[in-house]
Amino acid sequence: MRDFWTIGLSGAALLLRTSGFSWQESDRLLQLKLRYERGDFAEKTDDQKRLEFAKWLVQHGRYTDQLEDPSWHYPAA
Repeated sequence: MRDFWTIGLSGAALLLRTSGFSWQESDRLLQLKLRYERGDFAEKTDDQKRLEFAKWLVQHGRYTDQLEDPSWHYPAA
């Protein structure tokens, strides 16, 4: 395919359509291309994964910055 950004979405859709794709197929391909260009499929770094996990812990009440109650202890085994 020629340069996607110079021919625009409608030009790219027309080019795909004349290459044998249906309108639905060409639309889905172009949406996928836009998402790829936006970086939606980029691999996350370890730091990004850790940050997302820490956010999840806080959102689900699994982590807090409050100190533990010193009277609380683990039950005897």
